[in-house]
Amino acid sequence: MDPVAERTAHLKKTFGIAHAFADHRDALPHIDAAIVGIPHQYHAPVAIDLLTSGIDVLLEKPMALTTAECDAMIAAAQRSNALLAVGLLRRFAPTLRWTKDALDAGLLGRVHAFDVREGLVFRWPVKSPAMFHPSCGGVTADLGAHILDLLLWWFGDCATLAYRDDAQGGVEADAVIELTMANGVTGRVELSRSRDLPNTCVIRGERGTLEVGTKTDSTITLTPAGGHAALTGRATTPAQQPPGSLVDLFAAQMMDFVRAVRTRTAPAVPGADARRSVALLEACYRHRRPLAFPFEPLLVNVGAAEARSA
Repeated sequence: MDPVAERTAHLKKTFGIAHAFADHRDALPHIDAAIVGIPHQYHAPVAIDLLTSGIDVLLEKPMALTTAECDAMIAAAQRSNALLAVGLLRRFAPTLRWTKDALDAGLLGRVHAFDVREGLVFRWPVKSPAMFHPSCGGVTADLGAHILDLLLWWFGDCATLAYRDDAQGGVEADAVIELTMANGVTGRVELSRSRDLPNTCVIRGERGTLEVGTKTDSTITLTPAGGHAALTGRATTPAQQPPGSLVDLFAAQMMDFVRAVRTRTAPAVPGADARRSVALLEACYRHRRPLAFPFEPLLVNVGAAEARSA
């Protein structure tokens, strides 16, 4: 389903698809399940139409931009007994699952703090400017949706936060979030669409430090407290190689969705779980403050000097 005929024609030819629709409502009588991968601001109205018709839905992240939209989708799924899964595919990355298991097992002892740096110069191929409209959110709704979900998954609920970005009425390309979790763990998240950052999370505990890559084929480095050597490697699951690309994570996510549909059991990330990260995203935007870059005072001073000389 796509409103642009050229794209549906290309998909039909490439993948041998029998039918294509310009409007999702025209497809409702013909489908049993749907993958919704559209701009964030349209997630709720489209997903609600599908769920109300009893169609199982795999919804791309972020689930929505407000908890009110999340609640409406969850309610629609409950009324029709349709399945609502959310595509937070990093939950399927072995290194990130291993990190959760390690934290749950107390490998680091009491955790004190975390520091996340994720960013890259934006290179994602897009067919429209939708991702750069304020109604769609910026880097926090995009990359941040993954990171906020991981932090809630690993550390539990958030108690307080402070949020700054460079939106200035448009879409944020850089953002910083400072959080205190309900269990007392404190942390900082830096997100960027304008800079290549390390794409790692460093977790510090009383027994050592764990650094884990936040992207697909990431490594884990474990350094004991007071130790002079570190252990680095990739986590694997039995009879499975580490993921080589995003395709591997999408495949795992799709297998989980199919399993949930066939068995009528919960998916790895149901709507109620994904709602938690949307609540945090909503709180970030609600408490938005301007992000000041280190070079900005220099620009102000230069501007003042030029004004005086004029």
